[in-house]
Amino acid sequence: MNMDAVGRASGAKYECLLFDMDDTLYPLSTGINLTCRKNIEEFMLQYLNIEESEVPRMCLELYKEYGTTMAGLKALGYEFDNDEFHEYVHGRLPYETLRPDPVLRNLLLSMPQQKIIFTNADKAHARQVLKRLGLEDCFEGVICFETLNPLDPADFMDALDNNQVLAGGDQEPNTADISVNSKSPVLCKPSLEAFEAAIRIANVDPKKTVETQSFRNSKYPIDMMWGARYWCLVQITPCVASTISKKQYLRYGTVEMSR
Repeated sequence: MNMDAVGRASGAKYECLLFDMDDTLYPLSTGINLTCRKNIEEFMLQYLNIEESEVPRMCLELYKEYGTTMAGLKALGYEFDNDEFHEYVHGRLPYETLRPDPVLRNLLLSMPQQKIIFTNADKAHARQVLKRLGLEDCFEGVICFETLNPLDPADFMDALDNNQVLAGGDQEPNTADISVNSKSPVLCKPSLEAFEAAIRIANVDPKKTVETQSFRNSKYPIDMMWGARYWCLVQITPCVASTISKKQYLRYGTVEMSR
């Protein structure tokens, strides 16, 4: 679908696309998601001493409630090092299953909008995925775990610089008045606070910004057509921002990608 056509249909002209990464830029069949979940469950069992019979249920329920299992564990009071968690969960993923995707690359480069990765994952994982897919130069920046959860919240600008958010852009990220009012110590999607922070960090007009995600990650009861890749475009605007916290999204259009 032509992005301008989507814009005309909704009465807005989109200038920025916030891209989800995992299971959006690459298919579920890579096994990355399954291995990641397995690693999380092993971490919970080995390092947090959670009862083995409770781990699978707890892992899924925390993910659904808090956006990530990690955020849920932190909310329940479990203490562990963020970097050690990410290293254990992402450090053993089968990245070799990811291959350069020239079709996807050409599509991204043909889009005139500013493109930014917006992921709950850590920066090392984001870099690895983008490098393997050959998409490193297709995005102006990356908003990731470290961006939203800097070691020193008062030093937000340094965290942004280290993560190269909006690298190459001519505008400074707007970090004024970013407040965290989340039910978890970890700020992540799909919380309203995470979306508000991302919009301010990227310094973009929310009325002209959409987030892209796979149908599998969206909240629509859509039948997935295997063999093709679909993106769901979700507009981030003040009028729908209040629904984000309720995990309800407004569908504006789709982009179909198939070889």
